[in-house]
Amino acid sequence: LTGSAAGRFVIPGSMYGASKWAVTGIGMNLREELRGTGVRVTLVEPGMVDTPLFDEPPDYALQPEDIARAVVYALSQPAHVDLNEILIRPTPPLAES
Repeated sequence: LTGSAAGRFVIPGSMYGASKWAVTGIGMNLREELRGTGVRVTLVEPGMVDTPLFDEPPDYALQPEDIARAVVYALSQPAHVDLNEILIRPTPPLAES
């Protein structure tokens, strides 16, 4: 499931954040429902990604390829590995000295 880092904390008045909280809850419940079936559920929670959502995303925003690599990583895990969550955040810009 694809959630968002925005679903890990409260953003007052944000329906986007609330909907991502819901995705997290659905993922956790689905994981429990499927326990013992061999089906695994991984929640991928990206931070700011350079998408058309932003008119001008900051230079440090994640690229779609960054998220794709995380998904491939999750899918490449052997059957005995249950990877519950991947939280991916961009590193902040370096402080200027």
